[in-house]
Amino acid sequence: MATYAPNPQAVARVPRALAFRYDALPLDLADGVLAVALSDPHDDAVVDALRAATRLRVRTLPMARETIRDLLHIAYAAEPAANATTERDNDAPAVRAVDRVLAAAIGAHASDVHVEPAAGGGRVRLRVDGVLREHETIAAALYPAFVSRLKLMAGMDIADRRQPQDGRCAIPFEQREIDARVASVPTVDGEKLVVRLLDRYAASPDLAALGMPTALLARYRAAVRAPWGFVVVSGPTGSGKTTTLYASLAELDADARNLCSVEDPVEMRLRGVTQVQVNPRAGLTFPLVLRAFMRQDPNVVMVGEMRDGETAAVALSAALAGQFVFATLHANDAPRTIDRLVELGVARHALAAALTAIVAQRLVRTLCERCRIHAPIPPPLRARLALAAETWYVAAGCRACAETGYLGRTGVYELLDVDEATRDAVATGASSVHVAQLAARAGYAPMRDDALAKVLAGTTSFDELSRVVAWHGAR
Repeated sequence: MATYAPNPQAVARVPRALAFRYDALPLDLADGVLAVALSDPHDDAVVDALRAATRLRVRTLPMARETIRDLLHIAYAAEPAANATTERDNDAPAVRAVDRVLAAAIGAHASDVHVEPAAGGGRVRLRVDGVLREHETIAAALYPAFVSRLKLMAGMDIADRRQPQDGRCAIPFEQREIDARVASVPTVDGEKLVVRLLDRYAASPDLAALGMPTALLARYRAAVRAPWGFVVVSGPTGSGKTTTLYASLAELDADARNLCSVEDPVEMRLRGVTQVQVNPRAGLTFPLVLRAFMRQDPNVVMVGEMRDGETAAVALSAALAGQFVFATLHANDAPRTIDRLVELGVARHALAAALTAIVAQRLVRTLCERCRIHAPIPPPLRARLALAAETWYVAAGCRACAETGYLGRTGVYELLDVDEATRDAVATGASSVHVAQLAARAGYAPMRDDALAKVLAGTTSFDELSRVVAWHGAR
């Protein structure tokens, strides 16, 4: 630690609370540039917060977090102890409450934390296995400080309560860090915040463990192992699309091929994959990164999400140029994914030439094996579904599954292989219904078939299936 001597002028420009909040150690100030040590020197949210607070350009340097914390206490030791004590006392209840909620959410494997205002204060709900659960209430006197604490952690403007904002931060948890993406929106009762939790150092997903039926998995693997192509994974937000693409990339040879991805956000670090986080405020957009990748001799490119026509057009162009392109898209099912791409402005003839396969998916909760119980299938439903079975499993509830009857999730899928007949239909503007009929000859089956098979196998329940998958006329 003796080799680091923070410049007092640099320390004076960074507020104590900000430095300790982000573990940001001011080192030097010269020519309008503030040098700051961070454990993650590429954390744009922290850099943006420092720029906003100091009105200076910021240069970051790497340093171990423990060293930064030790030096921060030395650098700011000259500040009046009374002021520091007052600050800690005023913030303590909100700090403790936020820390408690975030720790509980991470421990429960929640994907999102919803902080919602109400007339009598606020409430916190956790999204676990795709379903929101009540967690705790927040007293009216504490709610504003609770929201401000979260916004400060995420580098957001706590003084602006009238505009939606986005921010991010890293949450230390059990000797690792969890990425948090925070989004705020003003409501008639106050600000609502949603915190998306991402464990970027989680183990890479296994394609065989995602829940794809055996025959569909074999067809999908054949598609993704081709030397070139355009594979689209579609579904709504939170349906596991990115996990499927991560698992697909993990099966490819990263040593012999140049694998690249552009994402927002980067949800998981993958070995051997060049991953880029988009940053629209800095001009780093999906199309810009994709065009840069094309000059980097790529073999496989993953597009985290095709949000607009320009991104879709550049991704399609890369596939036509001989690269293998994975992409995700918000669409209801595989045939309608084609309609969605056309709505984005993609030319039908180019889409027909490049597209090789479409996967549509949803996530359903799996029944807790400790407490699931057999129940008779209602006769009208049994007749409508043409089932030979007379019973299936339903949810019950026990301590292991927090009385929900479900524990964990699995995917339900449909895969549309694009053969020559389907290409002709796409190019000539055929309807999604006609495309589905043609694809059925090559093995396409709607997602509800896979979902019903999982119900009959006892993996999930029909109630859960009906909550997630469109089931026309089944109830």
